[in-house]
Amino acid sequence: MAVPFQELAGSPVEQYTLDGFRARRQFLVAWGDRDAFARELLGTAAEHGGSVWLHYPGKPTVVAVSLRYEPLDPRGLEVQTLADLTEGLNGYSGSFAKATVEYRTVNTQDRDDGPQAESGTHLTYRMECVVERERLLPGGWTWADTGQAVPNELEVWRAVPMTDHLLTWHQVLNPPWDAIRALQGKLNAREFLGCPAGTVLFLGAEANKLYRGGFETEPSAFCWRIRYVFRERAVKHAGAVHGWNHAWRDQPAGWAELTAGANRLYESADLAALFQT
Repeated sequence: MAVPFQELAGSPVEQYTLDGFRARRQFLVAWGDRDAFARELLGTAAEHGGSVWLHYPGKPTVVAVSLRYEPLDPRGLEVQTLADLTEGLNGYSGSFAKATVEYRTVNTQDRDDGPQAESGTHLTYRMECVVERERLLPGGWTWADTGQAVPNELEVWRAVPMTDHLLTWHQVLNPPWDAIRALQGKLNAREFLGCPAGTVLFLGAEANKLYRGGFETEPSAFCWRIRYVFRERAVKHAGAVHGWNHAWRDQPAGWAELTAGANRLYESADLAALFQT
């Protein structure tokens, strides 16, 4: 590193947890080198993607995620009068800052069969299950023991388990706003997260603005954390999988796609565009 530093005794402190490896290191740097040291550790928003966080020695997937400074010797304060809260800070020139750096595991890709994260970003994955009840037409169903058709007044319900796939895209500098708007409400045109075409509906996204760096005099550059929600509907019947465009039909009995001319109930698209800045 270009900024001179010294690691303090008692550092590092390491943890092996169910959330991955974590560590804390403490350094001494010159008080005047605080911003430069932070840039080298964390990178800046403009450089992120080309110059990423520094990783923990020997562990490429463990990176520096936060940095805290405090004066090493509070008694080294330069006594001065601060006339304006916006124009002055306590000074410790000629003294040192104690830097506490937190490291944690950051995987670029939680699922190998998912979309690929661009350089400098990473994708985390979670899933949740939901169940909806769907009423079916009674036509086409018979009693298994007698073979007789069920009466028309019988209400036939089926529980349809569904899976919400939650993909969170971190450290995104230029989100694909147009793609998010255009693809919302569309289905996967090809396999997505291991799900067959037509079974995954893009529900929408949540976006949160996060500041990166803040070492400059102008407003701090920022990046975004985008949480995408996809709902999988895969009705398994008679050895086949039926998706969002299918409904139960009584004559002939079975699941079939709904059409209106050349159009389906839901349009399909390549959802990979959601992960391209």
